[in-house]
Amino acid sequence: MSKKIIIGVGIPLETVENLKKQFDPEEFEFVNFPSAQELIKNINTYTDINLIFVYNQLPDLKDCQELCIALRSETNTETVPIIVLSHMEKNQEEKIKMLKSGLVDGYLHYLVSPEELTAYANVFLQRQALEDELEEKNELLSTLSNTDELTKLFNRRYLIQRLEEELKRIQRYNYPLSCIMLDLDHFKQVNDKFGHAHGDLVLEQLSFLTKKTVRATDIVCRYGGEEIVIVLPYTNYDGAYIVARRLRKRVEEYAFGTIDKSLELTISIGLITVDNNDRVDIDTLLQVLDQQLYEAKNTGRNKTCGGLYKDKK
Repeated sequence: MSKKIIIGVGIPLETVENLKKQFDPEEFEFVNFPSAQELIKNINTYTDINLIFVYNQLPDLKDCQELCIALRSETNTETVPIIVLSHMEKNQEEKIKMLKSGLVDGYLHYLVSPEELTAYANVFLQRQALEDELEEKNELLSTLSNTDELTKLFNRRYLIQRLEEELKRIQRYNYPLSCIMLDLDHFKQVNDKFGHAHGDLVLEQLSFLTKKTVRATDIVCRYGGEEIVIVLPYTNYDGAYIVARRLRKRVEEYAFGTIDKSLELTISIGLITVDNNDRVDIDTLLQVLDQQLYEAKNTGRNKTCGGLYKDKK
């Protein structure tokens, strides 16, 4: 687990030493820069800063507000709590000015007891920890809402969302976009003969095999049942056909199921490429893609049928 980073700027040495004693060195790393210039020069070295202490009497700045403005303009410090330590015990005018600006989160005299200063700092550290935890949970919820439980592929909802984004991009930049829809041949027989649990295992294996075959930038989604749709940005028809052929070959060579119930299976594939920047309707695109898949199934299976979207309107 990486240490939490606490940054100090121009903090008097005695205060720095007292603060270091208050924070567990196993959990925190305290770095004190002698000047604003040194901090700005090295700020991008630290990607995960948790708290910043700024002394309001810096050798290279008359007004520490300038430094706070600079810190708020940096991506990795724009939301980090900043506590100003004042060299004067009573400095109400500057304190009110800084707090009203919204640039800082706290303002204290640098000679307050180390325990009080640490307790004050911990309020912000705990708040940040809660915000980080909430963000992680939100990301997890987002992932779960976009992921198919069985196959761990993206789901149909995510497919529609990403297709909308990609189709907008091709209208703007005029690059080719291809879509593949694949389906296991005679999959009903697998369920009927070996049971749905075995069928689910086959779908998991097919999903894994598909993800391993395509690029990391390609979008692999479970469309429904045993149908999988792959969106291939920046890919023309010939390039997508090569991917489809590679997929069919790998499925043919793969031993599905279990050791004692090994299965040889094939897939049929529909393929559509959009190679112009005309407005494309998603429902129509998926409908045409589905038609190509069923043409492959109805004309022998274990093959790819496809074409350009503009020829299929």
